[in-house]
Amino acid sequence: MLLNTAPTLRHATQTDWPAIEALLLANKLPTDGAQAHLNTYLLAISNGEVVGSAGAEVYGQIALLRSVAVAPGLHKQGIGKLLLNSLLQEARRRDIGKLYLLTVTAPEYFAQFGFKRGKIEDAPQALKASAELQGACPACAAFMALTQQETSRTNDALPVAVLGAGPVGLAAAAELLERNIPFVVLEAGMHVGANLVDYGHVRLFSPWQYNVDAAMARRLARTGWHAPPAAELPLAGEVAERVLQPFAALPEVARALQLDTKVVSVSREGFDKVKSAGRSEAPFVIRAMQGDKTVELRARAVIDASGTWGSPNPIGASGFQAIGEAEAQSQISYGIPDILGSARTRFEGKRTLVVGAGHSAANALLYLAELARQAPETRLLWSVRSQTFTRVFGGGEADALPARGQLGSSLKALRDSGALEFVSGLRITAIQRAAGQLTVVGLNAKNETVTLSGIDEIICATGQRPNLSLTGELRVKLDPWLESTEALGPLIDPNVHSCGTVRPHGHRELAHPEPGLYTIGVKSYGRAPTFLMATGFEQARSVVAAIAGDLEAADRVELDLPETGVCGLGTDDTSGAESSCCGDAPVTATLAAAATPSKGGCGTTSCGTKPVVPVVAASTARCCG
Repeated sequence: MLLNTAPTLRHATQTDWPAIEALLLANKLPTDGAQAHLNTYLLAISNGEVVGSAGAEVYGQIALLRSVAVAPGLHKQGIGKLLLNSLLQEARRRDIGKLYLLTVTAPEYFAQFGFKRGKIEDAPQALKASAELQGACPACAAFMALTQQETSRTNDALPVAVLGAGPVGLAAAAELLERNIPFVVLEAGMHVGANLVDYGHVRLFSPWQYNVDAAMARRLARTGWHAPPAAELPLAGEVAERVLQPFAALPEVARALQLDTKVVSVSREGFDKVKSAGRSEAPFVIRAMQGDKTVELRARAVIDASGTWGSPNPIGASGFQAIGEAEAQSQISYGIPDILGSARTRFEGKRTLVVGAGHSAANALLYLAELARQAPETRLLWSVRSQTFTRVFGGGEADALPARGQLGSSLKALRDSGALEFVSGLRITAIQRAAGQLTVVGLNAKNETVTLSGIDEIICATGQRPNLSLTGELRVKLDPWLESTEALGPLIDPNVHSCGTVRPHGHRELAHPEPGLYTIGVKSYGRAPTFLMATGFEQARSVVAAIAGDLEAADRVELDLPETGVCGLGTDDTSGAESSCCGDAPVTATLAAAATPSKGGCGTTSCGTKPVVPVVAASTARCCG
């Protein structure tokens, strides 16, 4: 078969996987681990069909070439050569200095591109986590390497910069201490755990045993510190007071901690976002404000654990502020105000509208209900965008964390009691202010105008979003709708998953195309709701192990999230859900970094258990992977 026109090349997306998988199987190539690296794949397209592929697993400044395949019947037409030359050129642009591959049938073909045979035992440690090196390719496969440019390491004497001194940022600091890696922690607040302190009056729905990072606890224990009672439910502020503050006071932590230091932006020293050559050799440069003074710091790697609490979602249903929202700021609270404490006079005897459908909204409503019991003239109004309530009320007794289940059950009972006005399916578009009161205007599910008047205060509990401006000059890849790290997006999509169905993940899902940059903690989830604290502790452990070069430990992701008791989430509206890091569940399960398939031998089998195909023309060359 001959092509009528030359194929075009484009990058692959997740929707291309079925076609790529079929192509690999048709060429008797392994598929293990391939889908996790689709963001690096180039595809040859002819008449709208995928006729060729080539991809790579990228590990900093090195990469493993894989999935070089051309559709049967289209061999000897230069498709493979076109793909390989384009992929190698892109690798040079991305400052990838060395590429490796495994092949059973075509070492001579790849030699034409400059690849040379080597010993597989000399493979870089980073590659050994690949499914190909763990058994997807047989022992007889030729191990080959191509040096495009000599790689060099960023100055290891520089510290790792941790952005944020919340529980996850300090967990990263603890892991860095255990590996004797110099670090600096930059915190915008005046004390550690500033976000926790902000909602310090809120009782978390997970007990102490799941809210203390293991590495922090080990270091604190050396000072005579005793962990709080494992089964008790702490207030958010108590986590900061009883764990984070004692840890921050340790001399080895205190000297690396810079409070009142607000990071403004992060870049590569001497490089903007566009320039590639030599980029990965340059240290990171971090610009921050300390009071009214601008400071800059250099770092070998950056762990962004800055969270999302300081970037609340607006009341407006379209993703930006409702018309008049900015003008009504003096009567709007974002998050979970201390309704029964310091903010009591603001809400007592008032008519308050709570907007949102997650844990923050539930807490605010239950606090307001208690205030109304004490001060009967206090009135409650609750608005949610969703018309279904599976996620709103949670899994009740089916929730693995009883306090979380009880929170949803209590909220449902409050609604059913008639103690509050309830409006579902409302998308707020405008807020009007007159005579000291607010009127909220929106649309219901039928696009009919709904007006809520006589409101004294509004509590906006619609969640948070990440501040993406910090890394505007770095090469990041984000999920297009969640703004999480790209690889993490499909794993946490709230249209599909509850926080108990997210599979374990680690440094590979938290990294970016910018070598040495990782996003962890609630910010790694972007706009997805219900992040759990122990997830962040495990993220910190994996990322720091990767920075240390211990890929075996980094890929040994250990996490078992609690089921929420909520099923069938695909039809629920999650637009009003908010992020939360109110506790977590036991860390018990171990997930291997990659499956270990059966190994094929030489002769009748290759690349797993697939039959060997005789050596053919260049465009059908087979790379194990």
